[in-house]
Amino acid sequence: MPKSRVTIVGLGLIGGSIGLALKQAKLEIEIVGHDKDSGVAGRAVKRGAVDKTEWNLYNACNGAGMIILALPLAAIKDTLTALKEYAQPGVIITDTAMTKMPTLEWARDLPAGVQFVGGNPVLKTQRPINGRGIDAADPALFQGATYCVVAAPSATAQAIDTVANLAGALGAKAYFLDAAEHDGLMAGIQHFPAFIATALASAVVTSQGWRDLGKLAGGKFRALTELVPNDKQDARETFLTHQADLNRWIDLTIAKLEELRALAARGDAAALETVVEQIDIERNRWLSGKFDETDAPQTDWSEVRTSTARMFLGGLADRKPPAKR
Repeated sequence: MPKSRVTIVGLGLIGGSIGLALKQAKLEIEIVGHDKDSGVAGRAVKRGAVDKTEWNLYNACNGAGMIILALPLAAIKDTLTALKEYAQPGVIITDTAMTKMPTLEWARDLPAGVQFVGGNPVLKTQRPINGRGIDAADPALFQGATYCVVAAPSATAQAIDTVANLAGALGAKAYFLDAAEHDGLMAGIQHFPAFIATALASAVVTSQGWRDLGKLAGGKFRALTELVPNDKQDARETFLTHQADLNRWIDLTIAKLEELRALAARGDAAALETVVEQIDIERNRWLSGKFDETDAPQTDWSEVRTSTARMFLGGLADRKPPAKR
């Protein structure tokens, strides 16, 4: 009997790390990769993230039990459009985007029987990321991560369980949300910081004093600009998609700015110190990893990976890949 096939479309940091983690789980599956950059695809094979790569999307996805779209938001739309032409009933398609309502809408056009279950791995705050792309891929990247699982209304319980088991096989914890709730939460802690960083950076680099400011800009300005999206199409798609949520956060931030300006204007040093102190306390608690900690015993992730890996394997459709065309 042929091995179940998992196809990873997009072999950057996330896609490459998923491949490495699945390899480390020692599952009886074939992992096929696809990336529009042939150099990235080659390095993914060399690093052992995939068994092989296919330049043609159809050949890469043909016969797969699961297709993982580790792509920017704009690229997911184009890929789902292509997949609707030949995705077979029974296949499970998932993604890793930080926005879910649009992806579920695009997935509505997939053929009947094709299961779409959205995913979003949110890495632990303590997890260092050294670099970008396939060269920075790490099988332990998702260890202890919160893996958001957002299913399409038509998805079966088995398909949802399979994606949740995928999260467990990667060492992450599945967290089930609906699309609107997911996107509303992510707007506040992911998209709005990028939006604000874009506004602040734009204000600085387009100012008349930028040439002099640039000579003095240091680590803090660098940290700020790292939040600015580096993919203009993905930024466009994200900012336009989340207009309503972003507007709420803009209004709230303007109100906070007015409060701080008023405190400074009247010289209320104690109140300013209290604001900063409260932020520092909450930030340190969040960074400590104890933000949502309970008295439950620590999870043995090696056992989780083993048991969920078996369940993940059982949830994949076994289909022998048809001949290439």
